[in-house]
This record gives sequence, C-alpha cells and structure tokens, in this order.
Amino acid sequence: MSVIQFPKQKAVFQPFAHFVRLGEGSYRRVADLIAAGTLTSKRVVIDASKAAHQRDSIEMLRGRETEIVLDPRTIELSSRQKCGGLASSAPWASAEKGIPLAPDLFRKGHSTDIYGQIARMCVEFGVDAVLAPTQFLGDPGFDGWYRINVEGCELLRSALDEAGGANIRIDYLLAGRLGDLRQPDFQRQFLSDLPSMPVDNLWLRLSMSPIENSPTNAQRLIGTLAGWHNAGAPIIMDYAGGLAGEALLSMNVVSGIAHGFGEQTTFNTSNWNDAPKERDQEDGKKGGRAQRISVTALGRTFTSKEMEVLLSAHGARSLLLPTERHIAPNGVQDIQTDARRFNAADAEHRLRAISKIPTVDRPEFFAQTRMREVASTAKRVEQLNPKPEVAKANNIDLVKLQKRLADQRKKADSMRETFEDIATERKAQGYLAKEIGSVRLAVPHKETGTR
Repeated sequence: MSVIQFPKQKAVFQPFAHFVRLGEGSYRRVADLIAAGTLTSKRVVIDASKAAHQRDSIEMLRGRETEIVLDPRTIELSSRQKCGGLASSAPWASAEKGIPLAPDLFRKGHSTDIYGQIARMCVEFGVDAVLAPTQFLGDPGFDGWYRINVEGCELLRSALDEAGGANIRIDYLLAGRLGDLRQPDFQRQFLSDLPSMPVDNLWLRLSMSPIENSPTNAQRLIGTLAGWHNAGAPIIMDYAGGLAGEALLSMNVVSGIAHGFGEQTTFNTSNWNDAPKERDQEDGKKGGRAQRISVTALGRTFTSKEMEVLLSAHGARSLLLPTERHIAPNGVQDIQTDARRFNAADAEHRLRAISKIPTVDRPEFFAQTRMREVASTAKRVEQLNPKPEVAKANNIDLVKLQKRLADQRKKADSMRETFEDIATERKAQGYLAKEIGSVRLAVPHKETGTR
C-alpha cells in the first residue's frame, strides 16, 4: 500500500520578517527607538558606510538578541551617480571619490580582495548575516553583472569561512527592474541558479514607480511575485515601506519587508547613469530633503510644513492623527518634536495589525478593511479647509496642496477596487509565501560578553 504524504500545513498566523534599516542619516535616532522599545523588530540592517560609527548601537542590538545584517552598499558604489554619495564611506569604495566600482574588482583573484574586506568587516562587527555584494542588473554601462554576482556569492562564502565567519549567513540581493523579473528566460535561469547558492533568503530591490500610485503597477508586481512562490527561499522586499509594504505582506507574496524611516523606503534608478552628485541628499538632514510625516490612515506622507497646514483645518486632527494613544501620547506636539518616533510607532502598529489576522484572510483584510479606510479618509481629507494664513506662513501653495488631495482621493478609490480584485485572485491561487525562519544569531549569546 502506498502512503501519500500531505503537504506541510501552514501556520494559521504565519509570521513575517520586518527588517529595520538603521540608514545612513537617521541611524542614531532609529537605534535609540529600538533601545527605547518603540521599534520592536528583532531584525536590523546596518550600512557598511556607517558601521564604524555604530559600534555602540551594534553592541546594544546584540544585547537584545537582534539579528544584524550588513549591507555592503555595492549597488550604490557601482553606480555612476550614487557612488560619490554617502555610500562612499564604505571601506571598499573607490579611492577616487565619484568613480564607480568596476566589474573586474568583483572577479576572482582581483588584488583589491573586496570579498575579503567585506568578510573581515562582518567578523569584526559581529554581524549575523550579510547581503551578497551585487549590482543593479539594469546598469546601462555593463550588462554582465548577473553572472559576476552569482559567482561572487561563492567567493564571499569562502572569504567568510577563511576570516572566521563560518556561522555568518548570506542573503542574496537581486536589484533590477520589475520587467527583469517578468522575463521568462531570466526567471528560469535565476530559479535554476538559486538552489545551489550558499544563501538563506532572497532579497528583491526593484526600481519602479510606487505601487500606491498606480493600480497597474500593483497588479504587475503582486502578480509577478506570486509567480516566484516556488523560488525555494523566503523573499524579502527591500526598500518597501508604508502602504506598499503592508500590501505585499497582506497579499502573502513576500516573507518580509525591509525599509528605513525617512530614507531607504523606495528604489528608483531612472537617473543612475547621470554624473555623480556632489552630495547625496537621501538622509533627510538640513540641506537635504524635508522631514516627512507619515499619515498611515491615508497611506501618504507630507512634509512637516504641509502637515501643519492640514492640521489647521477643522476636524483634521481626528482624521490625520492615529486614535491609539501610545503612538502620539502628546498629540501634535509629538509630531513636531519627534517625527521619526511618530512614524516608527505608527508603522509598527500597522504591521502588528496584519500579524493578528489569519494568514489566508490577510488579502481580504487589506482590500476590504485597510484600503476602505484609506479611501474613506482620502474622501474626507479632500473636503478639509486649511487656513490660508497658515499656508502662507509656511510658504505652502494651498491650491496645489488641495489639488494633490483631490488626486489622492481618486487614486485611493482606484486602488481599493484594484486590491479587491487582487485579493480575490490571491484567494483562488491559494498558495502563500514561504515562511521565514527564526532570528539568526551567528554566535550564541553565552559566547560573548555583550549578549
């Protein structure tokens, strides 16, 4: 008699991974939020460009049994435009600032020993995992990165073992355009190569317009990721924050997301072949981009000045501020004095809500509950009447702001309808993302003095 083994049953509440990127400009504040318990994630990503300044934070994270992943930043360092920015502080950046890393540096036996440098940093800082040093597959200056990257995984594994980091794991970071993933030939090639790579998880960083702005992009991305369910490794969507991150987790097409707060939330390479900028303004400091406030009920962000204008309208606070007291115990004052804490606490609240929904019900929850909240809020926000004098004092064009609100209302209605269709498709397809493993710790706590 033959025995038919049933597939392993999925957990009713399948966990997902939330990787918090400390970032390059906000790393001190984000680390403080983790230490204070505002951010409860047990997985963080540190940038090689700032690791030297994060020793105290790394020791604190070890003590909290947090999985620490190192990003070597080779994607930016191999880009003509981005190589001269903040990532240029990484030890393996070109000695001549503004010169991108060339393909030959990543080939076996090159004198720079870039894999050895990365491995030794991993061991020195006691990280638990490292993102494979890869490049953007759509690089207009070189179309052979893929094979170099695949071979580089093996070279990094050997370098880690030689440097004393045999317990440090590798995650593969695939950076490209959505169209790359949709190519059948590329998909077959990658899914054939992946099982033999010495990696745990597959990270995806895709250059595309935000899905919350485009129903078509939402359908294409989720449909594409659904087709990758048999990759054999958990999929982490990198640079995916806000409503987009919520959507991907809820639709059960990824095993986790990674993002920063105020930076590293979207990935766009439309001008990466341009001349390098003198200063990378991705950190949100003075002279860079303005601090943005997340309004999760609307699934949008506004500058602090725009937020002040909106809150001057009658009834705006009940619409734009969360009702949960712990997120903003002092109301508007919390946003004004510590926007990053507010954003982090609100984002954690949204992800916790998803985790409490049975896995198979998450697509319907997102479409019927979350997106209806967004659409309803957008409709009511469009009807707000901010005070003109407050707009003038903050140098905000009130007419343009109100037009944006009207456009967002239209997009919210369209996105709600789109996700209702996607949720129906996902329920019919049935399969779920591969379950993520537990937090990885390269060295048992009892073997270190800091854990």
